[in-house]
Amino acid sequence: MKRRAAQRFAACLLSGAVLLFLVLLTGCWDAKEVQRLSYITGLGVDYENHKFVIYAQMVNFAAIAKEEQQNAKVKTWVGQGKGSTVLAAINDLISTASGTMFLGHVNFLILTENVFKEQMLEKVFDFTNRNKETRYTKWFYGTRGSLFDLMSAKSFFDRSSLDSQLGDPEQNYAQLSNLKPYYVNEIVAGMLEPSSTVVIPSMELTDQVWREQNKPMPIFKKSGGFIFNGTQYAGWMKMSDIMQGRWLQSAYQASPLTLRRDQHVLATIEVKDATHRIEIHEQAGQPRFKVKLKAKGTIMELAEQMPLEEIERLAEQTVRNEIMAYYKKGLAMQADLVRLGQTYYRYHPARWKKLSVNGRLPLEPSSLEAVDVELLINHAQKYKSPQVKDTYR
Repeated sequence: MKRRAAQRFAACLLSGAVLLFLVLLTGCWDAKEVQRLSYITGLGVDYENHKFVIYAQMVNFAAIAKEEQQNAKVKTWVGQGKGSTVLAAINDLISTASGTMFLGHVNFLILTENVFKEQMLEKVFDFTNRNKETRYTKWFYGTRGSLFDLMSAKSFFDRSSLDSQLGDPEQNYAQLSNLKPYYVNEIVAGMLEPSSTVVIPSMELTDQVWREQNKPMPIFKKSGGFIFNGTQYAGWMKMSDIMQGRWLQSAYQASPLTLRRDQHVLATIEVKDATHRIEIHEQAGQPRFKVKLKAKGTIMELAEQMPLEEIERLAEQTVRNEIMAYYKKGLAMQADLVRLGQTYYRYHPARWKKLSVNGRLPLEPSSLEAVDVELLINHAQKYKSPQVKDTYR
């Protein structure tokens, strides 16, 4: 009886001790108060005088939550740190921080052309992809401009860069498919593919388009693309040349095409749903390629009345010429912009290995024998166009 009473007493004492411990326990010991964290939303990297220069952008999330209020403005802070490595530059930045700097909300990464020219891209990726806080799904860009200016710029209505082409590029690309934006993990995966060519969007600021209260307002704009053969930098290409190859992008959605004859504008159509495939055949032991592209079109403007068949023929010819010009401009930079070598590797890896030189398939202008384009115009918007009938195909 006494033993049973003693056991009950011990059990009650243990329960009391556990209850007291639970009461005193305040939660996760390593938890940090949200208001004491400094959230980095964007990172920029430059390389000069054999040192990395890191630019970090911080945005007040409390202000973002109040954007719907009238006259609410988002303040952006941009800091700079320098070091012989990326981590050293980050630590130089942290040394002046108030509270804890948190990298888990980095939304974009933007590198200068100096980083590309000095072949420092892999060192930047080693830090950003190794760090336990940063995500793989952050947008990736290059620039030939000032990182301080880029990361300090605002979007429309005094919003942060998170609402601009820098932080949210997909909506703009859906309306105007010029150069596809990429996440860091997509860039890394593309660069590691054999015989790959990657085009990274180049972002700049322009104050020549929009004004705020009649004052020039700097706004983000894609100015071109940085071309890479694998991880090796090949050069920069302006946007007007990049646009000639937009039809071949896997995520292509829509963009306008202006039709001309003798420099005279005849019509503008919106080209949608462009898909393509590459055919391969051998000639004298060398691969030859043909690009076949299909797309649909909508008449946007019609400056001169023309038969539908003539509009389609002229559109097909224009797209065909643009793709061929894009391919040749890539060859001038020793880059395979149409990705013929990568296609050949996927279907004929053994033959690619035999013909390749330094991991690249040697290409000539004649390697791309033809570009076949089939464009179907099936809509004329609100106007009833005699060119497009309800029963048309």
